Amino acid sequence: MKARIGIMSEALIRMRLLAIAKGEYTPQPDEPKIWYTSINAISQILRPENIDLLRLIDSERPDSLTQLAELTGRAKSNLSSTLKTLGEKGFVRMEQGKGKSLKPVALFTDFEIVTNSELEHYLLQLELDKAA
Repeated sequence: MKARIGIMSEALIRMRLLAIAKGEYTPQPDEPKIWYTSINAISQILRPENIDLLRLIDSERPDSLTQLAELTGRAKSNLSSTLKTLGEKGFVRMEQGKGKSLKPVALFTDFEIVTNSELEHYLLQLELDKAA
């Protein structure tokens, strides 16, 4: 389960989204689905301990947050906060477990970070063509 993560400026990410919405650009199948504006932004989320947590969730498949807390030795409140952040970024999902418990599911365990100068050039050219 590898996530392709792209790095581009915020302005270019917006241009890409608008071009897709207008039908001016169709994303390629191998193009990243997750975009960040810098390596620094990615590193705040994909810290080694968070990657280890995702891999532990994938290998151990805990049935609840309580079971994950036992596996990691971390407090449930701390884990809940981390999982919420990872979930907001699309790296983990919480599913209904047994009873009222929530079961964490890692969506990705490996990561490939790419910069795409061809895509950047294409988006900038779209803007130049519109301005002309």
